[in-house]
Amino acid sequence: MDISLASLINVYSLSTGRRLFALGQVMKVAKEQGYKDLAAHCDQALEHDHKTRALETAWAAPNLPAAGPGAVQRIDLALDRTLVAIRDSAQAHADGAEEDDQELPKKVAKLLTAIFPAGVQAVTKATFVEQLAAVEGILATLKNKEYAATIQDLGLGRLVKQLGKLSGQFREALEAPEPPKVSFGDVRAARAQGQENLLQAVAMILGKHPTPSSTDLTARGALLGPILKQNEAVRLYLRSRRAIQDVNPETGEVDPNAPVAEPAPTNGPQPA
Repeated sequence: MDISLASLINVYSLSTGRRLFALGQVMKVAKEQGYKDLAAHCDQALEHDHKTRALETAWAAPNLPAAGPGAVQRIDLALDRTLVAIRDSAQAHADGAEEDDQELPKKVAKLLTAIFPAGVQAVTKATFVEQLAAVEGILATLKNKEYAATIQDLGLGRLVKQLGKLSGQFREALEAPEPPKVSFGDVRAARAQGQENLLQAVAMILGKHPTPSSTDLTARGALLGPILKQNEAVRLYLRSRRAIQDVNPETGEVDPNAPVAEPAPTNGPQPA
């Protein structure tokens, strides 16, 4: 024999936003009527469903790289441009040197050979991990005192500084931890517990006001009203065969951007 609250209390399975909105109102009335235990239960239920909402959002979100959409690719492109700019700027100085200035082209050739022994494309076409290692090696070479004067003469200080900044960002993006994966099983379990918390609130209210007296009816109506209102909204959705839309937990207004809610279970009240 099933004696679970879900089998004894005919309430549809409410979406998370609807539970949050309804229980928030119930907690307010409970505090006004001096029911500290009920208010405390609602507070715990709200805390749980705020976490449920976060789980739903994480589950519904598209799978993105750990560092964000396209972050590694954007940094890689900036690195490529900076590396090419260093090569082109240095080579332009060598090509534009005066005929009697043979030292500058030699210094440029020595620098470019040191940082791009196989050419700049060997770095820009490498895999991300290989490119990061190559760039860090280039930076170590550029910091060598042997090339300090050449870098200054060529005006490459800003590009070298930019390369260092991008290198750090590239490593951070590549090493960013994978975001935690949320399964629908996690979401389903959290929603089920949220519904159980709501049913427990209903049971507590019925226990406090069990009689058909006008006093109990009035108090029961005030406390159950927010839940019954959301229950009726779900019934109307089912009756019209429309998808059940969730609501904003703060305002109670329909929220078209809310994560998709589970269909109401068949063991709840049936649509008329």
